[in-house]
This record gives sequence, C-alpha cells and structure tokens, in this order.
Amino acid sequence: MNEKIQLFLQKVEEDEALAAKLSAIKNPDEAYAIATTVQDGFTKEEFVTAMEGIRNGDLTADDLGKLAGGVDATATISASMSVYSGAAAAGGAAI
Repeated sequence: MNEKIQLFLQKVEEDEALAAKLSAIKNPDEAYAIATTVQDGFTKEEFVTAMEGIRNGDLTADDLGKLAGGVDATATISASMSVYSGAAAAGGAAI
C-alpha cells in the first residue's frame, strides 16, 4: 500500500472528527477529494484500491494495526471507509 495512504489512514485514526466526516460521505469522489486535503501523494486509483481492500477484508486487523502505529485501528478505519459500501448501495459511482 502506498506510504502516503498509510499516513492518511493514521490521520483518520487519530482524528475523530475526520473519521466522522468521512463515514458520512456517500460518494467515493468526495471521499477522495477530502482525503487529498488531509494527505497528498496518492492517486485516486491507489486510494480506491486501498479502500476496497479495507472494505473487502483484504487487510487483517494486524495489518490495520501496523498502519496506525500499533494502535487497533480496525473499527475506526473500517467505519470511516464504509462510504464505499454506502455509495454502491445508493447507486453511486462504481469503484
């Protein structure tokens, strides 16, 4: 996973307001736009791939913990990235 996306995920874990803001979004394009204001250095494709990996369970709790510097980030990051499930259910842009 792109190192910059890892930094973004760490920021999401550390910032409850950011996590809440992202979890309320139902549009992947809007989520990417917000993500790039928090952390630069990754493409939309890299972002989408990483978020799909989280949503699909491709990353284990241990992997997510490593991303967050050893803190158990599973619940916060997974909840924050539920935007993709919501967008798909609402007929949003395909990822």
